[in-house]
Amino acid sequence: MMEKRSVSIAGAGKVAGGEYHTVKISGSGRVEGDLVAEELRIAGAGKVEGAAKVKELVVSGTARFEGPVEADALQIAGACKIEAELSAKEARVAGALKVEGGVKAHYFKASGGLKVEGNLEADLVSLAGKVTITGLLAADRVEMRLEDASFVQEIGGERIEIRRRARGKGLLEELGLHFFRRPGTLQATSIEGDEVYLEGTQAKLVRGKEVHIGPGCRIERVEYEESLRVHPESRVKEEVRG
Repeated sequence: MMEKRSVSIAGAGKVAGGEYHTVKISGSGRVEGDLVAEELRIAGAGKVEGAAKVKELVVSGTARFEGPVEADALQIAGACKIEAELSAKEARVAGALKVEGGVKAHYFKASGGLKVEGNLEADLVSLAGKVTITGLLAADRVEMRLEDASFVQEIGGERIEIRRRARGKGLLEELGLHFFRRPGTLQATSIEGDEVYLEGTQAKLVRGKEVHIGPGCRIERVEYEESLRVHPESRVKEEVRG
């Protein structure tokens, strides 16, 4: 078998689509067509004008994918836009990611800015920062740390834990400037799980076996099977035990 070639773009350039071992873009580069590679690294400004199927995808600059992306390991520390679907075994986002299709992953972690214009489905989801998901967020376990105004249309899972950002961990708090930082909030239409814990959440419907409504919540209706606890600083309009 012929060994797959590798290519590196350090200035401004382009490369034809095809199969490669490694593609590195550290300047301004684009891949014309579909890409299959063991490794794709974008440290400058990169664009793939087709579908991308890679084992390891690392973005530390800015990247744009015009087709669907499939990766075993995805790591984003810069800014990335995917104009179709994303599929990954393990995805870690510390920068900004926008996906115009749905997302499927085994493990998905984002701590910067995330916008998904479809559903996000995974086994384990851990989110922090500003999050917008216009469809369903579905996972066995959902963890969210609210640091900004976030929106998720629907959330479903076995264990759902949504907490406001812990005080005392940021620079503003260390300087004593608590009043400059607004507490994070989440808006959702419905949240459904076996074990549900919420803080800073506004929702029309919350449904679960064990439901704990923590501080800063405004819930229109809670349906629970076994137990319900509501923080005195929160408000639930209707409580139904089923």
